[in-house]
Amino acid sequence: MLTKAVTNSKNDGRESKNFNFYQYVWIFVVSCLLGYAIETLWCFIRHGYIESRKSLVLGHLSLAYGMGAVLLTLLLSKFQNAKTSKIFLVSFLAGTVTEYICSLGQEICFGTVAWDYSNVPLNINGRVCLLYSSFWGFLGIFWAKIVIPQMTKIFSNVHIPFNKILVWTFIVYFCFNCFLSATAAARMNMRKEGKAPNNRYEMWLDSTYTDEKMAKIYANSRPA
Repeated sequence: MLTKAVTNSKNDGRESKNFNFYQYVWIFVVSCLLGYAIETLWCFIRHGYIESRKSLVLGHLSLAYGMGAVLLTLLLSKFQNAKTSKIFLVSFLAGTVTEYICSLGQEICFGTVAWDYSNVPLNINGRVCLLYSSFWGFLGIFWAKIVIPQMTKIFSNVHIPFNKILVWTFIVYFCFNCFLSATAAARMNMRKEGKAPNNRYEMWLDSTYTDEKMAKIYANSRPA
C-alpha cells in the first residue's frame, strides 16, 4: 500500500511534506501521462490534428513533464509557506535546468531535438528561454500552493494493492523502454549513414522500427 506522507514541523513554523520513493515514482508516472495528454491536446488545438508527443517508443510518456514534476516536488515540498518570490525563483531555475537537460539528453541519445527556442529572445542554445522559464516559475507557485497539499491528501488516503510490485514492475519496464528507444533511434541514424545491421537485434530493429514508424513516433522531433 502507499505509505502515508509524513508531515514535519520546522522551528520556523513551516511544514514540510516528505514523500517516499514509491510516491515519487507515482508522481513521475502520472505527470508523464498528463504531460503527454496536454501536449497532444495542445497540438490538436493549435494545428487541428493528433500527433505523437511521446518520449519513448512504447507507451505514452512525456519524460520532461515527469522529471519536472519530481524535481518541483523535491525542491518545493518544504516551501508551501515561503514567499511567492522565492518559490518563483526556485521553480524558474529548476525548470530551466530540467528543460535544458532534457533537450541535451535527447540530442545525445537520439540525435534529435523536440523544441528550439533559437528565435525566441533571451534563449540559451535554443534549449531554454526566458519566456518558458518564467512559465516554470508560475507553475512552481501553483505546484507548491495547490498540487503538493493535494498530493499529500491523496497519498494519505489512497491505498493501492501490490504497490511495491507495481512500482518495481514499472521501473523494469521503463529501463527496458529507454534502452529500446535509444537503440531504435541509434539504428535509424545508422541507416541514414548507410550502415548495415551487425547482428540479429539490429536486424529486428530495422524491421520493427522502420524510418516511417520512427517518424510517426517522434513526429515533433527533427535532426539536431
